[in-house]
Amino acid sequence: MLRMNTLHNHERMSTQDLLLAIEAAVDRGETAFHIEASGQHDIGGPLWNRDGKKLMFTVRNPGQRVGSMCLPDTEVLVEGSASADVGWLNAGGRITVRGDAGDTAGHCAAAGVIYIGGRAGARSGSLMKHDPMYEPPELWVLKSVGSFSFEFMGGGKAVVCGYESQTMPSILGERPCVGMVGGVVYFRGPVSSLPPDVRVCALNDDDVTWLETGLEAFLAAIDRPRLRKELSVWKHWQKIIPLPQEQQVCQSTFCMAQFRAGEWIENGIFSDVAPDDFTVNGLVAVGDYRLRVPVWENSGCTGRGSFDNPSARLLPGAGACRDCKICLKFCPQKAITRKQTDDNVAYGADSGCCTGCGICAAVCPCGIWHMHSNRDMLQGE
Repeated sequence: MLRMNTLHNHERMSTQDLLLAIEAAVDRGETAFHIEASGQHDIGGPLWNRDGKKLMFTVRNPGQRVGSMCLPDTEVLVEGSASADVGWLNAGGRITVRGDAGDTAGHCAAAGVIYIGGRAGARSGSLMKHDPMYEPPELWVLKSVGSFSFEFMGGGKAVVCGYESQTMPSILGERPCVGMVGGVVYFRGPVSSLPPDVRVCALNDDDVTWLETGLEAFLAAIDRPRLRKELSVWKHWQKIIPLPQEQQVCQSTFCMAQFRAGEWIENGIFSDVAPDDFTVNGLVAVGDYRLRVPVWENSGCTGRGSFDNPSARLLPGAGACRDCKICLKFCPQKAITRKQTDDNVAYGADSGCCTGCGICAAVCPCGIWHMHSNRDMLQGE
């Protein structure tokens, strides 16, 4: 086992130097590490042995993201507590924390197992996901988790045992499982209000079988095997799953203009320094908010199929409009206008629906349409 101390003569090794030293040791064939850290980040992954041997990290006092992006055949054991992002983006490793974990434990985990032998902070288990080609990720927590836990969960399995937490208002914190669309959360203890698109169910036989097996491995990993009897009373357990799409409550929606008029801060949040006319611009802007403006710049040739425009500039490659109407045909917003006066014709673009996409300039065979910066156009007015 390679022992690494990150304090030398009262000077702390940087995270970068530590990770480079670990990477070099793995490249030499080292597979077991005992790291006396001093808050360095990202210890434990993503690393792999070229011969497929298992990597084992025993760590004390790690910084953020211990076990981040951890790969299969990697085990990380934290003796004591760990700060935020334990097992962030876990990709198959086994990560054990024998104390508390900070916020966002198991955030975005896609595979592997994370064991927390205490409490986990806010947003733990959020954005967990499951690729059906692999086993689902697991997050086990002995006590409780903080608020916003398991929000936007898309897959995987989470277990919150509620040990020494039965007097809390909610072992899942406030507003758990918001936006949950997949996976399952097993819990033992009180839970506050849940969003309408999830439901609480009793365990079935398959749930109990899975929990019995997993609980034994979990308690062994965090060195608390004596708790198995207390935590194995399955009538005290429940699970949270998302409702199927067809059963979810459809909430009425309103447009952004209605939101700003009825819900937004009166006069806007910057009203003390700038007026707010409460104009709501679409995702694709038109009018004065376009980045570019198409301008029909005919060369000034007269005769049928052209228009005598004294203000137009003769640009390199520009010819006279032949009135082919290709721009009319291909404009996706139908913003091109055509004006016929006797033998003359003029084209323009309706600013109320033109998005400045530039298709008119791209398809014009005579090079009559040109795109100009809207800022320059407005400043020139």
